[in-house]
Amino acid sequence: MKAAVNGRLREVVRRSLRPPLADWRFWLIQALVILIGVLYWAAVLAGPVRLPLFGSGELLALDLLPVVYAALNFGLAGALATAVWVSVLSLPSVPLVAGAERASSIIAEVVLFLAVALFVGDRVEREIRLRREAESARGAMLLSEARLRSLFENSPAATLLVAADGAVREANPAAAAVFGRARTELVGAALADLLGIEPAAAIAAGAPAVIERADAGGGRRFLRPVVSRAGSGPDGYQVVFLDVSEERRRLGVKDAYAAYVVKGQEEERARIAQELHDEPLQTLVHLYRLLDRLAGSASGPDPPEDVRRGIGEARGVAEGIAEELRRLARGLRPASLEDLGLVAALERLVSDTDGRADLRAELCVAGPHRRLDPLQELGLFRIAQEGLRNVERHARASRVEVGLHFAVEAVVLTLEDDGCGLPAGVVTDGQLRGLGLVGMQERAALLGGRFHIGPGPGRGTRLEVRIPVA
Repeated sequence: MKAAVNGRLREVVRRSLRPPLADWRFWLIQALVILIGVLYWAAVLAGPVRLPLFGSGELLALDLLPVVYAALNFGLAGALATAVWVSVLSLPSVPLVAGAERASSIIAEVVLFLAVALFVGDRVEREIRLRREAESARGAMLLSEARLRSLFENSPAATLLVAADGAVREANPAAAAVFGRARTELVGAALADLLGIEPAAAIAAGAPAVIERADAGGGRRFLRPVVSRAGSGPDGYQVVFLDVSEERRRLGVKDAYAAYVVKGQEEERARIAQELHDEPLQTLVHLYRLLDRLAGSASGPDPPEDVRRGIGEARGVAEGIAEELRRLARGLRPASLEDLGLVAALERLVSDTDGRADLRAELCVAGPHRRLDPLQELGLFRIAQEGLRNVERHARASRVEVGLHFAVEAVVLTLEDDGCGLPAGVVTDGQLRGLGLVGMQERAALLGGRFHIGPGPGRGTRLEVRIPVA
């Protein structure tokens, strides 16, 4: 508290030591003080003889006028300088006046002048400073408004100011070009009439999606609304429509290329699966027959034991190779997927996984079974196949459950394991890093679906893919 008072006093002293010496009005006030001082001293020296109009006391009281005038025009510094000047001219007369009462009156008046100069001058100076700050803030606000208006008018993005009831209050020239209406026609129109009821409701709720519109040339234009509620009035908001047509076109090309790559991969897998079936498997079948013939020849009287055992081991190895080739061929192109559908293909996939590497796998299907689009069935199967492969190789899990839920508007595929969870760095800032995970995400995106992977409800990892269906 004491430090604050001392700081305030130092600040007052600093301001009071800078009188406006360069202003001629200040010197005019000082001349008036001198004039009043001359008349005052004339009255004091006259003694008992009084001037025709004033006595010395009345003349001294006139000094209040220049002190107040200086305070009103020059603030604290001018008022104190004038009051000090009045004190210098008045206080030497105290020993010359008759009576202690009169001397006390002069001193009291001088103190009053100093007090008036201090309080009125300080107050006036603060009011002047506040007024200047207010004027500066108003100027800055007007400049900011002018800049915002210029940005609004010259923005290449269509911009609408919308009231709380959904009516357009203002529109810039770019909006008139996008919506094909004059600005006067846009103002007052309902946003739902311009965009449709659902897009307008989504914008008002703060969850806008990309809007597709026909342009003047007969093509399609895609607009992404960006909603801002700051500075748009109570309950109003501003909508900036960003043209993302080129971005959508590039994304379309990217998706088409990704679909082409996936199609090429599937065709290559089908070719390899067919070649495995036609050549290596047929060769192994021929090897079976040769081994069976040798086994028959070795069944005569007293055949060597090592020969019979060697033939049996060779046939067992051949059977193992044939079974592995059949499994590879089914993985490359499962015939059950085309013939019997997704559920049967997943049952075979889970059955092949169950028991390998001490991993228990099971399938849980919910909802009425139905065939899907071949591309959707193939995409979901590949995602399940890659997910099970990741669990088998990296999760160190003892159990995995594959779920397939047929809902009315979507099909949901899930994989849950009780393994060690996702390794560090696989998901960074919401972005997938592993190639297998990225591939599954891309397959889901090509089917118009959503892909999510994260910790399971207990431990391990949970993968979910939701694909919309008609």
